[in-house]
Order: sequence, then structure tokens, then C-alpha cells
Amino acid sequence: MPKGTGINKKYKPTGKLADIIGSKPVTYAQASSKIWDHIHDVGCQGEKGDGHTVKFKGKSGKTGTYTGGQIIHTGDCPMLKKFAGGKNKIAMVQLGVFTKKYMKEI
Repeated sequence: MPKGTGINKKYKPTGKLADIIGSKPVTYAQASSKIWDHIHDVGCQGEKGDGHTVKFKGKSGKTGTYTGGQIIHTGDCPMLKKFAGGKNKIAMVQLGVFTKKYMKEI
């Protein structure tokens, strides 16, 4: 696959995403990796058995319940909370939804 297409296509992070990972053009995979680095640096990932749950309705229309380590406690980090639309906790599968919202084609 030619460079700059498909999974290698670069996007410019904007808004709240740029506040977390910077504004240098990146692929979705690179953006995801940088977001996870930030989550681990600030200790926002839930832990198994911590009693927290989040419900998220996916594209298929089915609602899933996510628990413990599947949760990002965005309320613990002001930048992540803004990135997640003001929510205090989100399911890790929602990271892609929020990432896509702040990625601009270049």
C-alpha cells in the first residue's frame, strides 16, 4: 500500500486531542498509542474489580456494559475530560469515537 493511504494515512490532531498528543500529523494508530501513553502516565485506567461500570451503545445499536480495566476515568484528568465531552468515565472502546472527532484530513 502506498505511503500516506489506508492505515498509513496521516491526519492532523485538532482541538482537545491536540492538547493531549500535540498537533503534529499522525496516523490513527499513532494517535491511539499517544492517548494510551497519556492515560497510563496519569493513571486514569480503571482496575479489575474496582466496582465501576459504564454503558455504551455501539454502532450496532446494542448496549454493552464495561467494567473495571475497560474504563477510562477521564474525570481524573482535565484534558481527558474535555476530550471525552465532559464525561467523568468512558468505555475504552469509545476512545476511537472521540479520536476520530478531532482528526482532520490533511
